[in-house]
Amino acid sequence: MAANDQNMFVPSPKSNASRPKKSIDKKRMRTPSPSKNQRQFPDDAYSPDDIDDATPRPDGFARSAYSIPNLSYREALTNEPVEDGDDFEARSPTRSHTQSQSSNRSASPKKITSLWNVGNGVTYIHLANTIASKREQLGGNGLALLEKLEDVGDGPVVPAKLKQRLAEADMGKVKQHQFDTSDERPVDELLWELRTIQDIISLSHRCSVNRDHETEWNNRVHTKVLELALGNDETSVGFRSVTAAKITPEYRPTHSNSLTTGKIVDYAIYLEPSGPACDIISSLIGMSTDSINHVGYEGLRARPIAVSIETKTESRTVEEAKVQLGVWVAAQMARIEALVGQLAPLGVKKPAAEARPGRLESEMVTRGRRKSRGRGGRMSRAEQPQTQGPTPSPTVVMVPDPSDILSQTVFPLIDIQSEAWSLFFARVTPSNAPHLSNSDIRKPMSNIQILHSVPLGNTANAVQTYRLVKSLKVLRDWVDGDFRKWWNGFLGVREAEAGGG
Repeated sequence: MAANDQNMFVPSPKSNASRPKKSIDKKRMRTPSPSKNQRQFPDDAYSPDDIDDATPRPDGFARSAYSIPNLSYREALTNEPVEDGDDFEARSPTRSHTQSQSSNRSASPKKITSLWNVGNGVTYIHLANTIASKREQLGGNGLALLEKLEDVGDGPVVPAKLKQRLAEADMGKVKQHQFDTSDERPVDELLWELRTIQDIISLSHRCSVNRDHETEWNNRVHTKVLELALGNDETSVGFRSVTAAKITPEYRPTHSNSLTTGKIVDYAIYLEPSGPACDIISSLIGMSTDSINHVGYEGLRARPIAVSIETKTESRTVEEAKVQLGVWVAAQMARIEALVGQLAPLGVKKPAAEARPGRLESEMVTRGRRKSRGRGGRMSRAEQPQTQGPTPSPTVVMVPDPSDILSQTVFPLIDIQSEAWSLFFARVTPSNAPHLSNSDIRKPMSNIQILHSVPLGNTANAVQTYRLVKSLKVLRDWVDGDFRKWWNGFLGVREAEAGGG
């Protein structure tokens, strides 16, 4: 027995031999089964906490207690549904994958496909290549803006009066057709603008070479560009840095139970409303916590946001910016949809027999009937038909379909990637959907398409910086013109009351 005892194998406490190896292997090889809940969102959905955090975090955050399959970006995309108009350019594994590796900021994947489950869907699609198709995509309002921006891109942008000065300053070649002979501003004003543009180009180059954080880009470059283009008058159009703004919880778009959206975009170009419009807005936001917008930023409580701007550096992906802009504009649409219901009581009331309810109205009527009938939806005695005689038809508030109102304009979005500025057009598609039950209501109810993209210019050289400034001036005029008319019409302000604004 002694000899046998000496040869007997006794596992040490640290040995793995006594553990059921096959059972462990099976656990390691198992893949999680799909959830039975049909409302579950995909694993590639963005994490708002990652979006909110603008501070670099150590890579240790990426280490998870759960095993992550070692799939390439391209292999992961093969498991996703493909739709017409899907943005394969932004999803390509070349640039965005390389940039994400070079970034010190730990983040979960932020794919454009995660926007399919935001509200009733946010989709990025390319602008069409024919005028008729572009009109269908953008509507007359958006097409007019697009054509003006395209004219800037192909036309003169540099003041002809500065031709000699530019040559002396050695600021790069300017082609003859790029000189603007119609610019009649005083030379002193043009020289001041030139000096500012020289500073912008110099600072832009410095930020690019030093790979500065986006906060430095914002403070030293992007803010200067916006000030130069929009001015500091702000009597009709202005801008704010909104890095501290957070989406109001009530208007956070439907996405997942853990949605906690904080800072989303960097700047907002706003509309300063006219007198009558300002009075109506004041009546809608009587409480100090209310706002005409989807954010509780004090400086924008009574000023509708017209253009939203997201900034990124080369270490952050274009796709991440698109997801952030998509979530932001979805919340903006949710707020305007709520305003439709707030404005309805101020409009004309019609007899119930003549009224054709919109989606918001039918929801309110349905909820009221269910509540009054009690459990089971049975009619109370008071609701049962009476034989004493006809009763007057009740009046109901006409609530128009928000999608039909929102589709009459576009909501420009600007994506800044270091030096380069690009414009997207967010537009709600007119609704032909049937009335939804309470369980199917999502925020926003409208389906949103974001059409991309139009290059506005960049801050890398003189010609492109002049082009960028002129493009932003076109955008400012559009906000003060067509966008103001849309808001006045939405609020019920007649053009004569608005002073032709």
